[in-house]
Amino acid sequence: MWTAAVAVLLACGAEPLVPSDPVTEPFAAVAAGTLHSCGLTVSGVAFCWGWNADGEIGDGSLGDRPRPVLVATPVRFALLSGGGAHTCGRTSSGAGHCWGLNLSGQLGSGAATNRSLVPTDVAGGVTLRHISAGGSFSCGIAADSTARCWGWNAFGQIGDLSRTDRRTPVPVAGGLRLLFVYTGTWHSCGIAADSSAFCWGRNANGQLGDGTTADTAGPVAVQGGLKFVAVTAGSYHSCGLTAGGDAYCWGRGDFGQLGDSANGSNTPDLVRGGHTFVAISAGATHTCGLTSSNEAFCWGSGDSGQLGTSTALAVCQTSNAGSQPCSLVPVPVSGSLSFAALTSGLHHTCGVTTAGTAYCWGLNDHGQLGDGSGRASTVPVRVANQDAVP
Repeated sequence: MWTAAVAVLLACGAEPLVPSDPVTEPFAAVAAGTLHSCGLTVSGVAFCWGWNADGEIGDGSLGDRPRPVLVATPVRFALLSGGGAHTCGRTSSGAGHCWGLNLSGQLGSGAATNRSLVPTDVAGGVTLRHISAGGSFSCGIAADSTARCWGWNAFGQIGDLSRTDRRTPVPVAGGLRLLFVYTGTWHSCGIAADSSAFCWGRNANGQLGDGTTADTAGPVAVQGGLKFVAVTAGSYHSCGLTAGGDAYCWGRGDFGQLGDSANGSNTPDLVRGGHTFVAISAGATHTCGLTSSNEAFCWGSGDSGQLGTSTALAVCQTSNAGSQPCSLVPVPVSGSLSFAALTSGLHHTCGVTTAGTAYCWGLNDHGQLGDGSGRASTVPVRVANQDAVP
């Protein structure tokens, strides 16, 4: 039916329609990748939208999707994570599935194929308690609390003391027992059972937090003696959240993404503002946090609207990127929405409200905001096809 409609439109010289699917229940979570986004409903159904050059949307096709489409699988997920050009998910039973680009083995399937347009099993039969998709690699936490990673490994982001790509999961060196692992563009961070943080991989901007700028192919301790309940890894910086709700960031800071100044730091710096955060998410050059009162705040670069504010921003002067609008401290996301979850992509951000409605803001050149417009937005826009959701 859709194919026939497209043929008629093309015959008339019109642009073809892009198929999409209705979201029939509230979202429980969202996951932003580099140029795409995904949402997970309360019953574990996965939808994705945005860039789809390598199948990261998972609907069996290639071509951008400016509105949500169903991921082509009967599998129900408990967790989703968006990566560079791939997506990963974990089921409630601990099975890992990934889809999209696979040039470096980031799907973990063991196959030498360049991509998979639909979810494929992570090889090895490892039961995963957590999974995270990075730039061109992925990591997970096994049932025994050891970290396993797979994919591109040029900077040691796999953590197995090598620089060799891995097409199936391999243990992270050191035998650390970790509660969670989070992957950035070129590095990884995890939280140990005693709440101390460890990172590994690229460290040119101090994003490992160990007081140096040297890359490492195995876990190093984040300095400062802080205890974290959550960490997040972006492109050039990382952040952690303490049990008391204080946010700390480290790494590149020239856009204000550390939340304290326009200076970088290779050890954790306290994010200013006195907010009590319950969640935090790092993008390429911005960071967003969710407070205990369900308010969303963002800081760092606002060049694409990824901070979600309609108020005037400061201007950051950088040596290699010129001047950009930015905020050195957290600013509230416009719209007075009450959020239950947030996720930062490369230059966009998405959130789910307490009512289960998904909103996104920032760059939208590949449809990653999901509203069907293709236009960037400096304020939250409602993701399309949620007619059944409040």
